[in-house]
Amino acid sequence: MPNGHQTRKYNDCTYIFSDLHRNLQNRNKSEWKINQDEEFNSFALMCDENWIFKDYKGGSLHRINSSNEKLGKNRSLEWVKIAKFVDSTKNSEWHGYPVDYRESIHDKPPTKILKEWVNKGIIRKSQMGKIVDNRGCDI
Repeated sequence: MPNGHQTRKYNDCTYIFSDLHRNLQNRNKSEWKINQDEEFNSFALMCDENWIFKDYKGGSLHRINSSNEKLGKNRSLEWVKIAKFVDSTKNSEWHGYPVDYRESIHDKPPTKILKEWVNKGIIRKSQMGKIVDNRGCDI
């Protein structure tokens, strides 16, 4: 990540707030529509719940009062509720962005994480099936 980005520590990790996903001029990127504190809380939730999968990647949600809320817009300007977080340097320096699992198979949370969300009552099993099948789903 280039210098100049704001960062915040969480446990042994550094979270980098990337300007690439805020106040966009470039429609090739998704865009956060929640504030930085809420973005950071989604990252912390991923860490606390261990919603981390292979290769230093994780997924999370924007949870308010046990509800999944919109956190950003995809490249087509549609609202989304899932965020992806990555440690691309593998140095415990993470950044994140809103994702639309229908746009890229690489942005879909793995079934393991989706099952955890079902088991915790965060999403329903029918919603998990729609996500797995790349169908639209309002979680």
